[in-house]
Amino acid sequence: IIDTTNPVFTSELPQNISVSCDAVPNPVIMTGTDNCSDVTINVLDAIDRQESQCEGEYIINRTWTITDGCNNSSSYTQIITVFDNTPPTLTTQLNSQISVLCSEIPEVPELIFTDNCSGINEINYSETSNVVSIYEYVLIREWIVSDNCGNEANFSQTINVSVEKTSDAIPFAICIEENPIDLFTILDDSIPTTGEWQEITNSGGLNGNIFNPNNVTLGNYTIQYVVALEDNSCPMIYEIYLNVNDDCIVLAACDITVYNAVSPNDDSSNDFLFIDGIECYPNNSIEIYNRWGILVYEETGYNNSLKSFKGVSEGRNTVNRNELLPDGTYFYILKYTDEENKKHDRSGYLYLNR
Repeated sequence: IIDTTNPVFTSELPQNISVSCDAVPNPVIMTGTDNCSDVTINVLDAIDRQESQCEGEYIINRTWTITDGCNNSSSYTQIITVFDNTPPTLTTQLNSQISVLCSEIPEVPELIFTDNCSGINEINYSETSNVVSIYEYVLIREWIVSDNCGNEANFSQTINVSVEKTSDAIPFAICIEENPIDLFTILDDSIPTTGEWQEITNSGGLNGNIFNPNNVTLGNYTIQYVVALEDNSCPMIYEIYLNVNDDCIVLAACDITVYNAVSPNDDSSNDFLFIDGIECYPNNSIEIYNRWGILVYEETGYNNSLKSFKGVSEGRNTVNRNELLPDGTYFYILKYTDEENKKHDRSGYLYLNR
């Protein structure tokens, strides 16, 4: 008795397939029969990476071998083509859109990404901003993540940023017939001059840092000065409220000019607040306030000599009299009456630096 007949499979043979690298199926359980004896069935996967471009792409040659008791055998091979077209995913929680003040912009988060098969290859981060208005801009953070098979995924966060509005506005009055004014003369000397002047009310009188009252109508105008700061997302913003009026009486004898820089250090230069022309208007009064609105100096009959501001407090009980005032910006209000008994007001900022 001789057995030379190979056993055969009785179950349906699995067809060749293409699957994702994270969806490779388990081997099918096959059945078979033989003419004389029982059979055994073994399965073996052979990985072929000769044509692979990355970790998640390869071919599986899955072979089932059926053998009878006399070592007669036959086999069947299924070809499984494995591919990776799934991009990485984000495992860290990320708010896709938030709204904050510019002083509260969160740090760039440390995100964790994962991939189904081939692993993370590269993470590229970028950050862009789009200006909406002087008090608002949009910050967009973007992560482009790729795996080792070239699949990419984009993740982004949109931050709506509000810039804190300035709390103190600088009032300034100017006659419509006066010469153009350099707006930097209204600001403190310590403020950088690298910013940009913008007019909110569109009068047509602003050209760079020069405002020409001759080109506008009577009224009030709002001008802003914005300075972008290095390594700081919050810009410095200053507002000037310009009042253009027709109080343009020019006195032949004396024009009032307030030299608003005071450095009382006894060097014979700007030791006191010098008001040119005030001697022509002895009927005058002046008040000086600090940045908190506290009256620190007041005088009537100001004359640049016996009655002059030398950086010493002569205000009311809120500030000690005869006390040296700290360096900084102060606000003055000057009132005087001319020969025709017409009253005039002038106000502005003065700068104290010892």
